[in-house]
Amino acid sequence: MKKENLFKAVGALAIGASLGITVISCSNSGDDSSKSSQSSKVENAKKKTKKSANENTAKLKTTDIKLSMSEALNKFDQKFKDTKIKSIDLQAEGNSYVYEIDGMDNNKEYTAKIDANNGKILHSESEKLDLDDRLDKTINLDNVISRKQATKIAEKKVKGTAEEWKLEQDHNKAYWEITVNDGSKKHEVKIDAETKKVVEVDHDDE
Repeated sequence: MKKENLFKAVGALAIGASLGITVISCSNSGDDSSKSSQSSKVENAKKKTKKSANENTAKLKTTDIKLSMSEALNKFDQKFKDTKIKSIDLQAEGNSYVYEIDGMDNNKEYTAKIDANNGKILHSESEKLDLDDRLDKTINLDNVISRKQATKIAEKKVKGTAEEWKLEQDHNKAYWEITVNDGSKKHEVKIDAETKKVVEVDHDDE
């Protein structure tokens, strides 16, 4: 009788242990599913927050541009007389937008950074031209479209807000390269500055 009772007790313990493992397994599976669901929600929330932040940043930054391109070029010409323009770059630096203009004459190359909000020259420098630099082509500003016109073309192509601009020579032709933010990612739109034709669009997939 005692042996029978012992076998019954051992059997009951084995069944109980088996049930316990099953319950724990189900519980862990539920936890994994819950964690996965929570992780997905957090990731989606981050994406939405990033998109909203990008949209707000683009809108806030562009309001800092008080100085037009022609006014910036006049500032550059006052600093460096009788120079021809190689490139014009406008982008955010710190809390404001800054023009960086490169120019040259027969002997030197010149660079100036100008605050796009107040017109102050933040930095300027010059250096002697190398032999290779003397072969660089300059931009005929009378033949290129304005930054405003280029912005309209780029924003129509991508459906976003332009936030960086660059006008430069490439293979003896002038091009606008404009960064457009659609709220979730950025796009580089390259425009022929004379014909107004969009020649390339690069998408930032990060």
